[in-house]
Amino acid sequence: MVTVVLLAGGKSHRMGQDKAMMSGGVARLRTLATQCGVERIVTLCGEGARQSLFEGETWPDPPSCDSLSKVLEWVFGNIEGAIQLISCDSFQLEREGLDFLLSSGGGVPLDENGVRQPLLAHCPSEWELGPSDGKISSLFSAFRELDPGGLASQMKNFNTPLDWT
Repeated sequence: MVTVVLLAGGKSHRMGQDKAMMSGGVARLRTLATQCGVERIVTLCGEGARQSLFEGETWPDPPSCDSLSKVLEWVFGNIEGAIQLISCDSFQLEREGLDFLLSSGGGVPLDENGVRQPLLAHCPSEWELGPSDGKISSLFSAFRELDPGGLASQMKNFNTPLDWT
């Protein structure tokens, strides 16, 4: 069984608004995962006060985790089986892109610029996170790259309003 983990931790200061609510938000990504046959979807909401913003299984960050890399380490220690990460700013991810990731056998997809997107990694149950240096990229540094071909534009994430326009 695969668990989709939606990363929806909080308002983006660079984007100027809560990315988890933009472009259909987490609700759209939950629907997409359900359409792809995923049975378990966990939304990581950041602080506990955000839990009411989302439907379904929602986890606040534990107080002991002060960075996304630590939250990911905690998540991987608390979910059995395969994990598909999806960042809430995966605004262009569609069903065919998620199907590609889920059937990939595992890895970190490349976006249309050839940049690794670890927050869209598909992690099979036997795979383990790499050692952390506090950066997310270090957790996935030895994980193979996935070339999504014509679906690469779906693997992009957005960090500023200029990225989105």
